Amino acid sequence: MRLISTMLPVILTTIFLFATAFGGTLCPPRENVYPCSCANFMLSKKLMHTVVNCHHIASTKNLIPILTALRGVQIDQFHLYNSFWESHKLGSVENQVLPTDWLTLLRAKEIEIFDTALSSSFACQSKQICKNTVSNRFTAVNSSTSEKLLTLCDTGKGNAYSWIGCMNRLKYFEFSHGKLTTVGADLFPTEMRDLLVVNLTHNDISLIKPGAFQKLKRLTGLDLSNNRIEYFDFFTTSMNLEFLDLSWNRIKEIGDRQITSLPRLKSLMLSSNDIVHLKENSWKGVPSSLKLIRLDSNPINCDCSIQWINGTFHINVVIEGTCSTPEDYEDSQIRKASRMLIERCDDNGNIGTRKKTFVTEPYKLF
Repeated sequence: MRLISTMLPVILTTIFLFATAFGGTLCPPRENVYPCSCANFMLSKKLMHTVVNCHHIASTKNLIPILTALRGVQIDQFHLYNSFWESHKLGSVENQVLPTDWLTLLRAKEIEIFDTALSSSFACQSKQICKNTVSNRFTAVNSSTSEKLLTLCDTGKGNAYSWIGCMNRLKYFEFSHGKLTTVGADLFPTEMRDLLVVNLTHNDISLIKPGAFQKLKRLTGLDLSNNRIEYFDFFTTSMNLEFLDLSWNRIKEIGDRQITSLPRLKSLMLSSNDIVHLKENSWKGVPSSLKLIRLDSNPINCDCSIQWINGTFHINVVIEGTCSTPEDYEDSQIRKASRMLIERCDDNGNIGTRKKTFVTEPYKLF
């Protein structure tokens, strides 16, 4: 996971420190979990850390007996990686899913899935009511085979449940390096009061529907970098975000009321987008908490319309980025250009010509 600011690592460190307090239990016999492995690491006389690693699992069928062996075991970290590829090659979608009631029965605090061929409905196999009060971290990296992620699971009784929402103690959710194209309210349809960080970096997201994150009242970190997002206009209610990464997208402008919806924002990453105009209306009500704005690698036009910048942002707010046009201000820092334009722009918003400075040649005696 790519981290650009110091804000997100601090949040993640806090989550990790909380996670280590759980304490695992003794592993079952090796033959019961093969080809997976289970290891206990003693942290103190009374506290151990239990880690389960499963790799090169051919299909769901091979994972079912392992789940049975792990029932009742308190696991700190469960890793599934480089699995289900044989089933994927055979087109056996039903064998690219997690075993039935997996989220309910597996007592794993951290679930991490890497380089695994998951189907779009990989977490929807359930006979019991889905309930998980143990897991606080769920990560899936480079593990999607579809542009859709089925998050609402049909019960067969005329209703549906959210498999993400059933992990009601979740603090960190990551689905990165995948094929997601759209994010809507169905991703987080229920309130998740403990969820602090969502990481959707390196997908193919082009559309985020308004209100997609409105159920996440305590969310402090959101990473949407390295996608194809064109519009920054999806916050409809006030959010508690402190860190927002939208870098490496295709954003052209910031929608009105987006900044005012983030009263606690500290870091805003907008590097490597297609932003040309910095509109004053987009930045009205900027929070006093904001300390860092990254606008580097944008084709920003520094004309008279950016005079407002230094008057709006406190001197301690770091604004990273340079002007692309006009030629007079090419490669100039945005703050510096704003200050110079105050002196050069006339009442009609036109840039005046620079006054030429004449240097008098010193008088030569000889």
